[in-house]
Amino acid sequence: MAFKKLDKSFYVREDTVKIAKELIGKYLLTDIGGGGITGGKIVETEAYLGAIDKASHGYGNRKTERNKNLYKEGGYAYVYFIYGMYYLFNVVTGRENNADAVLIRAVEPEIGLDIMLMRKERAKAGKSKLKNKTGKNKTAVGISRFTSGPGLLTIALGIDLRHNGIPVCENNNNIDNKKNKLDIWLEDRNINITAEDIIETPRIGVGYAAEHALLPYRFKLKGNNWVSR
Repeated sequence: MAFKKLDKSFYVREDTVKIAKELIGKYLLTDIGGGGITGGKIVETEAYLGAIDKASHGYGNRKTERNKNLYKEGGYAYVYFIYGMYYLFNVVTGRENNADAVLIRAVEPEIGLDIMLMRKERAKAGKSKLKNKTGKNKTAVGISRFTSGPGLLTIALGIDLRHNGIPVCENNNNIDNKKNKLDIWLEDRNINITAEDIIETPRIGVGYAAEHALLPYRFKLKGNNWVSR
């Protein structure tokens, strides 16, 4: 059964908080290098509001080589590297030069489970062991909840810096018409999510954002076992 991909009109709206809520229950899917479709239902997101948001990479309209794709119009990917080990995937929203985005924090895996698990094991084997502050060794990927968290889901879905700035909807202007294929896209599979199904909390890991760290811009699907902890 074919499902509707979210198109540009979904992403270019100016209410990023609303978009972040509406992405709960949508599907994030990838087909990286023709290796097979992987993905699942989005169960956790966070909204970032560009220039006015102290937690955003675009706060104060600062522009760098790292965050330049955050300033594209809605419907593009913004991927960045963090903690020396993880890639985080965001969907850019709103109009061009606005720097709004939604971070996808967790998905419930449903499609291509064997591929996702293979990627997890490959990443686990390929990571050199890191030393934590107690001197004990640990690996970067070692838990079974392999799409519960923004750094883990990108491993499972094959997303990395190659995908920073690429379109995630088919009516973006720079899609290669010969290829006519998205590596990453989001779908509406007609799952009914109500306001009562969504839990709103402050975002994670943004203590540097002062009073903005308390804004309730993290959204979780109530009762879902795949939300991050």
